Amino acid sequence: MAPTGWFIVFEGVDGSGKSTQIDLLSMKLRDQGIDHILEREPSDGSIGRFIRHYAEAGDRYLSPEAEALLFTADRFEHSKRISQILDQGTTVICDRYYHSTLAYQGAAGVEVAWLRDLQKFALKPDLILLLDVDPDKSLMRVSGRTLTVFENRSYLKRVRDLYLGFAEEGEMRLVDTSRPVDEVEAEVQRLIAALMGLKL
Repeated sequence: MAPTGWFIVFEGVDGSGKSTQIDLLSMKLRDQGIDHILEREPSDGSIGRFIRHYAEAGDRYLSPEAEALLFTADRFEHSKRISQILDQGTTVICDRYYHSTLAYQGAAGVEVAWLRDLQKFALKPDLILLLDVDPDKSLMRVSGRTLTVFENRSYLKRVRDLYLGFAEEGEMRLVDTSRPVDEVEAEVQRLIAALMGLKL
């Protein structure tokens, strides 16, 4: 075990399978007796709750720069909690982190270099997994619920392109989630096992 817990992040557009794979990984880690906590961004803090309300309200009335600042403020507070958990030797599995801001607000026209500067304080994950799927398929997967202001087909295609660019630059590991769930699960858990030095 690392002196601190492992910090593992799942990224991808909504409908890419993040929630499913996080739940499956959590069950496997629990079976192995590995202490871990599931986190998400936007967080459950006051800023994160505001962002969730904004995303679900149906009116994208804020500029993408203002959105980026809100997400970053939420992350600044959330990172304190994550750091405390890691220092206790507990692994953190987080649904989204700073690459979501780079991808989503970058796709809205904000300069990615400026967005990166905002994230200089952020903790560096031990592993970032990009669960990749074509937005046409991802939107079909979430069609049973009300879409957020960020779930627009042409917009999500730009988000995906940015994500894929980050993966090509070696910032995250690409996992194709257009395949059956069990195949994706096997690849995710292989990558986690290699990181932790375990057999999952």
